[in-house]
Amino acid sequence: MIGGDEWADAFVKAKGMVDQMTLEEKVSLTSGVDLKSGCSGSIGAIPRLGFPGMCLNDAGNGVRATDFVSGFASGIGVGASWNKDLARQRGVALGGENKRKGVNIMLGPVVGPAWTVVKGGRNWEGSSADPYLSGALSAETIQGIQSQNVITSVKHFIGNEQELYRSLNGDVQAVSSNIDDKTMHELYLWPFQDAVKAGTANVMCSYNRLNQTYEKIHAQTKSRSSPSCQGFVVSDWGALHAFADAPNGLDMGMPNANPFWGYNLINAVKNGTLSESRVTDMAMRIIASWYHLKQNQADFPPPGIVDCR
Repeated sequence: MIGGDEWADAFVKAKGMVDQMTLEEKVSLTSGVDLKSGCSGSIGAIPRLGFPGMCLNDAGNGVRATDFVSGFASGIGVGASWNKDLARQRGVALGGENKRKGVNIMLGPVVGPAWTVVKGGRNWEGSSADPYLSGALSAETIQGIQSQNVITSVKHFIGNEQELYRSLNGDVQAVSSNIDDKTMHELYLWPFQDAVKAGTANVMCSYNRLNQTYEKIHAQTKSRSSPSCQGFVVSDWGALHAFADAPNGLDMGMPNANPFWGYNLINAVKNGTLSESRVTDMAMRIIASWYHLKQNQADFPPPGIVDCR
């Protein structure tokens, strides 16, 4: 993370906080904890530094699993409108309701399926099979949501084309999406790059393998391919499969990072297996995103699904 351009102020503030953290506190930011908050996932607080923690919650057409919120049009409906103004207005409304409920990170929008499988289970969450339209409308959605100080988590990176065998199940490996470089850049990556250009502070990896490798390995080289991508990379829920995901670009494991991270990250730094600078970078990306979206300000509610009546 270089803290360039519009991220410069957030970078300075994040460095000021992270420099005061112990190794254990930095590692605590990389793994979810069960706080019984109603959130899909939670990052614990560091009270002595004034960090309240973070709530990650679904998602694409409204705040999930709570009351007094709206059911918005799904992504496929936004795509059918071909209307960038409506996409942004919907994003502003989504962001506002997430903020009032104490959601720091909204787990959306979805741009991941390119609808290679017509009956793909997540197609409806995305706006279009066309990468240009998907990217254009997702960019408006991201800017609308983040205008309300809520971080967007663009998902699912990458090749998430089916629900069947999408995840590791015992000895059965997840399906592999085998995509050549030209197709990757001209089709699958296009809307993700538009999302980065629009300023998303987070990208979520999916369960499936990419070219026979669990795709979080590709997080650094792909979702951070633009220098403007200063945010962090989070796993899909339960998709952390190896300690090696840390040095290869993943920053946060959800809903927890067991049994691969936690004390294993701490011990790896202490025995020289992993550089502490990598853990510092993970923490910096998370805290800088929190500052960048101005979630440190007094008007942002405490993390958790709260009654907004």
